[in-house]
Amino acid sequence: MPKTQPTFSVGIPTFNQADYLEETIESLLNQTRPPDEIVISDHFSTDRTPEIIRKYAGRVRGVVPPRGSNLTDQYNFTLASQTADWITLLSSDDIARPRFCEALTRGAASRDDAVLVRAGWENIDQTGRGIGVNYLLSVPKVESPPATLTSQKNGPKVSFAAFAVKREAYLKSGPILPALESLADWALFVQLAPFGTFVYEHELISGYRIGHDGDKYRRRLGMWIRDEMRMFAEVIPLAAQRAGLTDIAWIRAAARANFRRYLVGASRAFQPAERVEIVPLFEAWATAVAEEELLNRFRAGEILVTPVSLMGRVKALVRPFAQRLARYRR
Repeated sequence: MPKTQPTFSVGIPTFNQADYLEETIESLLNQTRPPDEIVISDHFSTDRTPEIIRKYAGRVRGVVPPRGSNLTDQYNFTLASQTADWITLLSSDDIARPRFCEALTRGAASRDDAVLVRAGWENIDQTGRGIGVNYLLSVPKVESPPATLTSQKNGPKVSFAAFAVKREAYLKSGPILPALESLADWALFVQLAPFGTFVYEHELISGYRIGHDGDKYRRRLGMWIRDEMRMFAEVIPLAAQRAGLTDIAWIRAAARANFRRYLVGASRAFQPAERVEIVPLFEAWATAVAEEELLNRFRAGEILVTPVSLMGRVKALVRPFAQRLARYRR
């Protein structure tokens, strides 16, 4: 008997993005394999968002999260509001390519133990013009625990614009840690890591819009730092415990490596005179990973660098060409 195809749902968390929302909805309505459900979670938008949701009544379902929900609350609410076998989130300023649903459901149906499907995406600008393709060249076709977890020690190995998760696994793993302010997608993928395999579909399935909402780095640096600490103190250790890992020295090593990466980036982004306001953001993290001396060098105005191996330099040079060639991979 042919294998039953899973049902598939797309959730769109939104707030005041009416300029892009209609394009996002239309991209989902024009799929080679239409989604079984489109759920839009609108956090009390004051622009034309409610009007757009009403326009598509019958083709989308609008839901309203609790007033005052932060980003993670709204992600959890939107995921929990979906009813299909496999669910995903798509930002209300991104677009789904025509095979978005087809590729993700294909991956979902490929293995009974799959809990997450990931794919490639394209960065797009404010107008929707493509400005760079992103295939996940370093991930295998199928990845099993604990590699699903340990491979994410320096950040998510999944794009928020190109993924789907098994609803049953999401419910089993528990909601994303509510305290997280910005890195909720990474936490979602880490929490799912112990529960089954990750499948990769080698296809560009979405457009991820960047560069249209200001300087995220300066605006979100404090949130990112606080979330990094929460990830290494709470989310990753819990996932490691669930995965049966007893040697967790790698978690502390990864926390230290990420601290150094963030501080090196900040040393390039902020002039010495600006750093007096930045240093307090890093102090608790520096203490946790025993890097107070490096923070003092940052405070003193030093431009920090990360030693890069010869192989690292070669990879950096080759990567743009590898991304262009990846579209011909089968």
